[in-house]
Amino acid sequence: GEPFNNMYVDCNVEVQPEIDYVAHAASMGAHAVKAKDTDQLEAEVKAARERDIPTVIVIDTVAKDFPGTGLETTAGEHGFFWDVAVPEVSDRQKQRDRFEEYLTQIANARLVN
Repeated sequence: GEPFNNMYVDCNVEVQPEIDYVAHAASMGAHAVKAKDTDQLEAEVKAARERDIPTVIVIDTVAKDFPGTGLETTAGEHGFFWDVAVPEVSDRQKQRDRFEEYLTQIANARLVN
């Protein structure tokens, strides 16, 4: 569909915010760490399960335009991406067409363990 302003780069601001999420989460009492890669992220998730306080794990990511729009597309070496569903209801035909395409892509998606 159309962009819906969920990325800072899409926002109408003069300067993008620079937020230290680790410091912010720690200031509110969470155990906060920054993972350098997905292997460390996995280790931090496991460690978080042993804590009795909230854990915030920050990892740098890069927004990427994936070829096509199918769920069969992989991102990076670990193949994860954020699936933002297409709205089901719209007054615009283009949006309704995109929803139908989305349903087809979900039906053809292959889950990998």
